Amino acid sequence: MTSDWRHLIADKRRRQQESIPKEWLLADAKEASDVLNYPNDCGLLSEQELAITNADVDVVLTNIANKTWSAVEVTTAFAKRAVIAHQLVGFAYSLVAVEARRLTVC
Repeated sequence: MTSDWRHLIADKRRRQQESIPKEWLLADAKEASDVLNYPNDCGLLSEQELAITNADVDVVLTNIANKTWSAVEVTTAFAKRAVIAHQLVGFAYSLVAVEARRLTVC
């Protein structure tokens, strides 16, 4: 019985890892000691994506409304940041952010 649930967990983790776009994978996530500043320092997020994900909600909404930022840009920025966080601390059961990005690009 014990091996059954461990097998299920290993399979779920493998499928999670495979769902992350290869260009979003972090090589040094396990060695990160400062997870709070890691998204700003890792180089995965562009300057615009950092601006989006560090902005207050009213700024995000205003920039979407006046077409400074597109829905795809905002979704991608937050999806990438969520994937970074997950790789650092393993908080997500399911990475719906990656699927959300796929849907906005379609």
